[in-house]
Amino acid sequence: MKPTSTIVVLSIIGLLAFTNPKLDSYEQHIHQVITQEANKRDDLTRTLGTLFGGVASSFIASGTVRNNYVLFSTYDSDLGNRHLKFVGILGNFFQISDH
Repeated sequence: MKPTSTIVVLSIIGLLAFTNPKLDSYEQHIHQVITQEANKRDDLTRTLGTLFGGVASSFIASGTVRNNYVLFSTYDSDLGNRHLKFVGILGNFFQISDH
């Protein structure tokens, strides 16, 4: 491998490791999702989402299992009879399952 290629590969690996989101970032993401969903509903739901979205996201995050793979992480959350799975990479979250 050329020195330039090595530097590029190491830079990409470093970027992925540095931007691997932590559990508190996941909690913030869930809070945003709750708020966005509440805003699509009626005024009462919007108000409740604003008031209790933080509590709900904290509750969800406390029951979430994070698997850290250094370059990315997976997050498994159970919400009653629903199971959500996200991948966190480059500071972003992508939902990969909902069942």
